[in-house]
Amino acid sequence: MKNEILLLDEKSVNDFWRLRIELFQELEEVSKDADCTQLESATKQYYVSHINKDLISWGVFQEGQLAATGSLCLFTRIPYNENLSGLEGYILNIYTSKQFRGNGFANQILDNMIEYSYKNNIKRLWLNSSEQGKHLYMKKGFLQKNNEMELFL
Repeated sequence: MKNEILLLDEKSVNDFWRLRIELFQELEEVSKDADCTQLESATKQYYVSHINKDLISWGVFQEGQLAATGSLCLFTRIPYNENLSGLEGYILNIYTSKQFRGNGFANQILDNMIEYSYKNNIKRLWLNSSEQGKHLYMKKGFLQKNNEMELFL
């Protein structure tokens, strides 16, 4: 059964935060007893400032709460042969709460992201995937690339 995938807005900031911290805890990026007040404040401020501008987020509500979400951060880079518009989207935090898994929510959210990208001339989508998510992305045609590097300052 398909559930309605909704575009989230600033009113969803608390639900967005709840699922984001749940994801971080599941990936052991944040412990359950960690003080995340600064991260929460920064995340909510970012979300409210960017939602439906250069941050597009989708969600599925079940039993009155946000059950699954996913976001697309939009940006433009210098054009190159494969992407003359330079428009790109970074996919992050496609996540379903444990009690709602197995309903295809992540797949539906990803389909919405891809459709949105086609309609808005976004030529490249990319992401970093957890091991659990790799099969979903590969099934949609994403290719693994191992040449990216990063530096935290």
